[in-house]
Amino acid sequence: MIIHLKFVTQHTIRRIVTSLIAALLLAQGITSMAATVEVQVGRGFYTPYEVTIRPGDTVRWVWRSDVQKEVSVTSGMSGRPNGLFDSGLRRAPYTFSYTFNEPGRFDYFCRVCPDMEGIVLVIGSQPLNISTRLRVQTGENVMIGGFIITGQAPKKVIVRAIGPSLQQAGVNDALADPVVEVRAGNGALIRSNDNWRDDQQAEIEATGIPPRDNLESAIVATLAPGNYTAIVSGKNGTAGVGLVEVYDLDAGADARLVNMSTRGFVQTGSDVMIGGFILGNSNESARIVLRAIGPSLAQAGISGALADPTLQLVNGNGDSVAFNNNWRDTQQAELQATTIPPSNELESAVVATIPPGAYTAVVAGNSGQTGVALVELYHLQ
Repeated sequence: MIIHLKFVTQHTIRRIVTSLIAALLLAQGITSMAATVEVQVGRGFYTPYEVTIRPGDTVRWVWRSDVQKEVSVTSGMSGRPNGLFDSGLRRAPYTFSYTFNEPGRFDYFCRVCPDMEGIVLVIGSQPLNISTRLRVQTGENVMIGGFIITGQAPKKVIVRAIGPSLQQAGVNDALADPVVEVRAGNGALIRSNDNWRDDQQAEIEATGIPPRDNLESAIVATLAPGNYTAIVSGKNGTAGVGLVEVYDLDAGADARLVNMSTRGFVQTGSDVMIGGFILGNSNESARIVLRAIGPSLAQAGISGALADPTLQLVNGNGDSVAFNNNWRDTQQAELQATTIPPSNELESAVVATIPPGAYTAVVAGNSGQTGVALVELYHLQ
């Protein structure tokens, strides 16, 4: 059933979603193809000891030329094979491959070398791109996007600030010259960019998704697990509709984008807050929480907070998947079970298990209200 937001027509939502999804889907071309990861079989060891892949990827074990005695690649814990895969006892030259179709942790060992062990981690659906479209203003009302990286390894990402090319998607009053900063959780500046060709041009082009317009901004960075902020403003204090995006460039790394939040000024019509994200990396569904925060921002010293935000989850076709006004009205028990329900009863939230694809979260003010709000995406599994 399609649910209509008050003061935001379904036609407006479909038009906004279509323009945003067109940009989001650029990410799938760089992350959806199956890959083959190589592991060297040495004398008494596998290298690398641990690899992280996605469902549908293949691991190929290659016996090094100096391996003259017979060794194996056998699934299970040392001395306890589980029957999933087994190369048999082999000596060089030899290769053995296995395709992993399900998420999980897969241990393996050598039948004749009890201390020779390895691990394959297969990660399921996860955010590959998270973005927000919003009217960028000045001062405290610039666009502030936050994201969290978890895991044991650094994560390579590209952060883009889009403005002029939004006009080609039918967005009026696009931000003419966006500037982007990436800051660490302690506020320290990691990198800033005005026009993407002025800095890191080769690295940005190598990602396959450079901005379309020379006045747009981008930063490629390899970031350790932690909290980060992307701040988008208009050069020389200009205002307009902008899009901030974070793309996962290394979905196989032992790290994940698990949260994205954006704070900005929510208006009406086409200038509501639109958060977009792509779930990918496998055919598995993912469980997420979306939150629209307003009143509790005032407790954090934010002036002009949105008094009563509404939240709508929309799929790539522009159809509503879920809608919420006040979070206790629907899914109260489920939201409390996540341990991250909103702190104010007038704030909104949705828990959903959704298949891979492109989605948007639309945050508006109930009864046409305006104000500063925060939209958040949490990936639960």
